[in-house]
Amino acid sequence: MAVITLAADSTTLTLNGHVFTSFMTGDLFTLTPANPHSAHVNSQAGGVSIQRRSDGNVYDLPVRIQKFSDDDIFLNSALAGDKVVIFNGSAKENFNKNGVDGVETYLLENGSITTQPTNAKNDQDGNALMEYTLRFRSVSRAL
Repeated sequence: MAVITLAADSTTLTLNGHVFTSFMTGDLFTLTPANPHSAHVNSQAGGVSIQRRSDGNVYDLPVRIQKFSDDDIFLNSALAGDKVVIFNGSAKENFNKNGVDGVETYLLENGSITTQPTNAKNDQDGNALMEYTLRFRSVSRAL
């Protein structure tokens, strides 16, 4: 299974219209598949049945952001309500290939916060971050 890693300083993350701006300096975020893309069932006679899994496009996305930032307030507000908030959005990264600019887009659909945020503190420079993990039902890539 592929693990997709995008540098936070060259990627735009948008969820429910909110554009994230408070990633930790030098950090990255990783879209990790939660399940295999296909399933194989072998027969005794040497045959195989290969099928696409209905949950093959499920991805997890940990998001590490500055504590007390607008991004932290946005995600914390989603946890504070009585109902689960569903997130839809995208992660976009600009690139240049042979002098031609392009945009790689990951469409993030039907996600929710699955892991409540961890709270990390740094006693060296006073930075503090919050880490939220979201799981998306479907992630697709377009170039």
